[in-house]
Amino acid sequence: WPGMGAALYESEPVVRAVLDRCEAVLDEERGASLLDVMFGRTGAAGDLDDPQWKQPAIYALECALTALWASLGIRPDVVVGH
Repeated sequence: WPGMGAALYESEPVVRAVLDRCEAVLDEERGASLLDVMFGRTGAAGDLDDPQWKQPAIYALECALTALWASLGIRPDVVVGH
């Protein structure tokens, strides 16, 4: 959903760092902002209902959450996507 992860992005440096890395990769590949689409910002180049944006957004958020958990000492044996 638009806005997913925005609060964590603003409040958790670990989450921000991972999402910023994902943002850089997508920006280089597509010339457009993943975070604009994820956070539902005005003028975003895509729509989060489009799988071309939804799938990278979900992956980026999953990576960011896994990094956040690791920073808190939680290290799952397996992480499975949706």
